[in-house]
Amino acid sequence: MASSYILASSLDAMAHLERRDHNGLQVKFNSSIEYIFTQPSGLFPSTDISILGEAEKRTFHGAPLILTYDGAHCVYRGSMVQRREQDGPAPIPVDVALKWVVGDERIARLRHEAEFYEKWLGPVCGIAVPRYYGFFIGTVENVTVACMALEWCEGLPIENVRELNRQRMLAATKLHEASVFHGQLLDPRHYIPMRDGSLRIVDFSVAKVHRCPGSVPLSLDNGSGDPRPAETCGELDVMESRFGVDAESYGRQLRWANGMYPELVRSFYYMY
Repeated sequence: MASSYILASSLDAMAHLERRDHNGLQVKFNSSIEYIFTQPSGLFPSTDISILGEAEKRTFHGAPLILTYDGAHCVYRGSMVQRREQDGPAPIPVDVALKWVVGDERIARLRHEAEFYEKWLGPVCGIAVPRYYGFFIGTVENVTVACMALEWCEGLPIENVRELNRQRMLAATKLHEASVFHGQLLDPRHYIPMRDGSLRIVDFSVAKVHRCPGSVPLSLDNGSGDPRPAETCGELDVMESRFGVDAESYGRQLRWANGMYPELVRSFYYMY
């Protein structure tokens, strides 16, 4: 019996290692503390991420500080290596953002976001949204933790307001071409500047699949020319009225001509 138990345990351990080699995630904090996660979808190869920078200041008794209260979340910067086939080229480290969450609600939202990356956002990854490297889940200090690896995005803020709004519109349009309704595009925290002057949209925790009918620019002469279509996209209409018109020099006049008076509506730039 004992030998059978040892053999079964060894086989279980080998099976675990085999799964780890194929699509698991190993996260390393402070060069010594390691956590192992599994990848439900199995879309990506085995991955190693070493947390960089100030991570050790955000830990508690060796474990990430996030574990000290339920529903917490953090974004760590890490260096990622995805393991390739034995005869393949040597992997090249990539800087990633590791979104790390606990609590049932936050884990559900992160899983929802990962589903959009895996099913809908592929065509615009690296164009309008960060590149996606997988969703993982595991247990750390008896707490269930979920994490998602994304391209680390950084660049200088776009100081020219017209160019900033033009880039917002370009990114939002690409998103809708991929049939995704974001739901929070008025929040400036959801736009990350890139070094090439473009933007990446982030946070798809409340996103919806969307058949986008498109939108049309606002006009100063609202009583002539071609009529507006019967159906337009509510989110793109909002983007046009808040940001698109400000890519021009007469945005205020455009809003007034279309019955929009942000001076009288405090939530105009924050809610839709």
